[in-house]
Amino acid sequence: MREIKTLCNGILAVLIASSVASPALAGGKSLACYQQRHHPAVYKTVHENVVVRPAGVVHETIPARYGQVSEKVLIEPERVIARHIPAVTRTVHQKVMVRPKSTGWEWRRIKGVKTLCKVVHPAQYATRAQTIVVHPARTVHERVPARYAHRTRTVVIEPARTVKRHVPAVVKTVARQIEVRPASSGWVQVSGRKRCN
Repeated sequence: MREIKTLCNGILAVLIASSVASPALAGGKSLACYQQRHHPAVYKTVHENVVVRPAGVVHETIPARYGQVSEKVLIEPERVIARHIPAVTRTVHQKVMVRPKSTGWEWRRIKGVKTLCKVVHPAQYATRAQTIVVHPARTVHERVPARYAHRTRTVVIEPARTVKRHVPAVVKTVARQIEVRPASSGWVQVSGRKRCN
C-alpha cells in the first residue's frame, strides 16, 4: 500500500510539474487539486539503564591483631651449693699438776748452825687454758631453688589477611529521545472528484 501511494505521489508530482511547466495547459478545467503536506518526525522519550561503573572485586588488607600475654620465665635454675661450716671451739681452764709431791733434803740454818733437813715438797699445780672442739668443721650442701619472674610480651592474635569484596555495578537511569516516525512529505487532494488512492 505504501509503495502504491508513493507511486501515485510520484505520478502526481510529474503531472503537476508538467502542468506548471507547460503554459499551453494553463487555464484548463481542473479535474483535481493537490497540496503538498509535510509531516514532521515524531519522537518519544525513553528511559534506559546505563552502567556507570561495572561490577568488580576489591582486595582489602585487614591488618594483624596483636595482644599482650604474661608468662613465667626462669631467671636462675635450681642449684646445689657446698657451704663450709668451721669448727666450733671453746677455751676451758684446767688445773694441772706441774710438779708432784716429793721429799728432799735441803740446808737450813737453825740457831745459826747450818743443818741438813729432810723436807717434803708439796705438789705444785697451775691453771692452763685449753681449746677444745665442740663441733668439728664440716661441709653441708644446700639446695637453692630456682628463681622465676613474670614478663609481658606481644603476640599475634590474628595474622594479617587479604579478603575479596564484591562491588556491585553502579547503574544510572538516563532519558533519551528516539524517533518513532521519520519526517515525511506528500501530496494531498484538496478538490475534484477523482482521487488517487
